[in-house]
Amino acid sequence: MKYDVLSLGPVRMDCYLHLPEDEITEVCSMDERRCMIQMGFGEKIVVKGMEFAIGGNAGNNAVGMSRLGAKVALIGPIGDSFSDGQVMEVLKKEGVETKYMDVRPGEKGFGVIINYQGERTILSYYSQTKCNWPDDAQLEADWIYLTSMGEGYEDFYARAVEWAKTKGVRIGFNPGTRQIKAGLAHLRYAYEAAEVIFVNKEEAEEILGKEPGSTEIKDLLTALSGIGPKVAIITDGLNGTFAYDREKFRHMPIVPAAVVERTGAGDAFGSGFLAAYIQGKSLDAALKWGTVNSASVLGFVGPQAGLLNTPEMEKWLDKARDINPGEI
Repeated sequence: MKYDVLSLGPVRMDCYLHLPEDEITEVCSMDERRCMIQMGFGEKIVVKGMEFAIGGNAGNNAVGMSRLGAKVALIGPIGDSFSDGQVMEVLKKEGVETKYMDVRPGEKGFGVIINYQGERTILSYYSQTKCNWPDDAQLEADWIYLTSMGEGYEDFYARAVEWAKTKGVRIGFNPGTRQIKAGLAHLRYAYEAAEVIFVNKEEAEEILGKEPGSTEIKDLLTALSGIGPKVAIITDGLNGTFAYDREKFRHMPIVPAAVVERTGAGDAFGSGFLAAYIQGKSLDAALKWGTVNSASVLGFVGPQAGLLNTPEMEKWLDKARDINPGEI
């Protein structure tokens, strides 16, 4: 079996808790200056609602690309709890191949996302992230999507990149917090092998060892490209997305959208961009696909409810026809 994309990383079930903003101002508040949601110590806070959704960057990417027509398989660790079984069922319904998932008996992962005033704080737990590469000589793919993994990821990362290089497979790289904090030298082989890298501005600064706010976006893009990736993508919140493909610098503005919850917006951009890119669409078209996919996700709770399928993508592109990439 040959896949368009292998999405690599752990998946889990997440629980989304909604704090009732108009009822608990005395025990909960937002400190925007320090980017903190504050809750009273010892308080009993009645939540407004609760929802469940699949979590994990790799799972979000896999579902997003599958909805846009790509043939996708997931490779990564997962537990064998009841909630993990529910995750596997949802992935199968989404058309994502799960036979390469490394099911770990007696283990589980979960996350709790606290939503308040349009912002969120994520409590994340993976009991086991180490994963074995599939022993399948027939496994083939055009791309791998390498993303966030927790402690013990090193051997899996090295095996995945080596497999891709040996097979001539292209790499989309979205390093997670642990990978970025490990330092550029630690994962230089992955940066060098990547064709496309997806990071936000703060992550780009940390990877490159730059002081926050000290470097122009063009210089960040050029420096990222200089460590390997042919296409460097930097997202910057309300400022939109910036890209460099070693020939031109591009800027894609945001597409205005109602914000219900922000989890998964970055993953939605990555899956939308890559779905267009692997179809041979231009850099500008891929930037727009990523942007509208991200805008759609903002209108829903969780990272996957708002991911667009192909007909929905066409509607969003038409609705946003006057918002297009331009030169930096």
